Amino acid sequence: MRSLVPIGRGIVCLVVMTAGLAQGQDDRVAEEAKAWQARRVTEFAKYHIQQVSPQGEVPVMFEKASALSWSNPIRKTAAGAVFLWTIEGRPQLIASTYPYEQGIEQEFTSLSPHPLLIRSAGGETHHMTPGVEWKDVPDAEPPHKQRALRLTQMRRIAERFRVQGSGDNKFETRLLTQPVYRSPVESKIDTAVFTFVQVTDPEAILILETTETSSWRYALARMTTFPIVAHLDDQPVWELPSCYYTRMNDNLAFRTLQIPGAK
Repeated sequence: MRSLVPIGRGIVCLVVMTAGLAQGQDDRVAEEAKAWQARRVTEFAKYHIQQVSPQGEVPVMFEKASALSWSNPIRKTAAGAVFLWTIEGRPQLIASTYPYEQGIEQEFTSLSPHPLLIRSAGGETHHMTPGVEWKDVPDAEPPHKQRALRLTQMRRIAERFRVQGSGDNKFETRLLTQPVYRSPVESKIDTAVFTFVQVTDPEAILILETTETSSWRYALARMTTFPIVAHLDDQPVWELPSCYYTRMNDNLAFRTLQIPGAK
């Protein structure tokens, strides 16, 4: 019986050591993820982005906090992040970034009603066309006066949409019910950005916002090179073809930039 005491203590020590090692590994993973995110913020912060409006060039503000951290084991992408740029609280540009074979790739999607200019620290200028087409949300209750209840309304509207990959790359997406961005309380227009994801990888976004006529409107935008379609209440409302071969081109609403050697 006495021989069981040291064995029991050994088991306890082993459990404690294993737990300590696991905690240490978790801490390292968390620190590496934090450092990876910080490098992506630094990369995006170097861009000078402006909206070309009828009144001239308007600076677009970079929201430094990541709107979404994601991964996609189906496509063997271990880490990704989403960032936004805004004007007076309204989203104008969204970008998803992730590793590729030679470095880091960035996918930009215009959400602006006007052209955008993306100027890099190296002096390059990239042009993007207006990226969204606004439509009224049918059969929706007027926006509630209370902000919290408007969010509930937004979620119910978002649940009416279904987004899928189409063509030769069919895939299903699911709605993240928590918006990745919502305009500040003081904004004149209440805007929310919802994402449709594969695993947690964003494939498309849905923007919902109030209007001056006490109604709702929506816009959809791609975050993938694959062909994609959307239905509202089972009725087709949006379809885009593949843009894989044009993803590096200027003067489009979606384009990618690459940073070779970045980690």
